[in-house]
Amino acid sequence: MLNAYALTFIRQHGPSVTLMQDNARPHVARVTTQFLQQNNVNVMPWLAVSPDLNPIEHIWDQFGRKARANHQIDNVRDLTRVLQQEWRNLRNTLILRYVTSMRRGIIACIHANGGHTRY
Repeated sequence: MLNAYALTFIRQHGPSVTLMQDNARPHVARVTTQFLQQNNVNVMPWLAVSPDLNPIEHIWDQFGRKARANHQIDNVRDLTRVLQQEWRNLRNTLILRYVTSMRRGIIACIHANGGHTRY
């Protein structure tokens, strides 16, 4: 469910903000959709099984690969430190690349009638 920080961010940035989430049960539950409607949060319609079209999934993948490849993680404290360090090292150009590729991926999915694509 949308937390207070996200709701504050959305309110601060105005009506042009659109929330993008997958169709996991907690995200589409009646209580969640009612909360979003009551708080005037725009939600992007999303396909049920399409994580590859969501830029954040690619970013999480890169993030996790770097954390595992570059660090020894033996406990929760190590994991917390490593994730914070790798988050600071995450390049904006990588994020921008995945975000800008989203349009191309969605168009490819439409042309494939919702089937598998290699964009």
